[in-house]
Amino acid sequence: MLEDRDCFDEVARLHRFFQDWFRGDLDRADFAICEEALAPGFAMVTPGGDHIDRDAILEAIRRHRAREAKSFTIETVGRGYQHVNGVHLVTYEERQAGARSSIRLSTAALTRNGPKYLWHLVHETWVTV
Repeated sequence: MLEDRDCFDEVARLHRFFQDWFRGDLDRADFAICEEALAPGFAMVTPGGDHIDRDAILEAIRRHRAREAKSFTIETVGRGYQHVNGVHLVTYEERQAGARSSIRLSTAALTRNGPKYLWHLVHETWVTV
């Protein structure tokens, strides 16, 4: 299905931004990529159970620029998709490899904004192996 592929591509696109931003491969002006993706009212539930609003997430991401080694990577793998009343619910696995490697299973709520997606909510949980 085209919509689920588009959503998985969007997940990969935003996480490539995170990877490149955290490695310091992007200019400060590129932060607009993240700001434009996270909708007003965006919130996140972290793997530890904290509920964080958009402003706090943006500030944390902004501060983390160039804090990871060039070898740091983020890989995402789509696991599930539903489209409910205009909302795209995307479940994906996020694998971070670096000084603090981790695996998370996340579900995101996205909507379309023209050709782009807006992220409204992300809920993450740790995956232990």
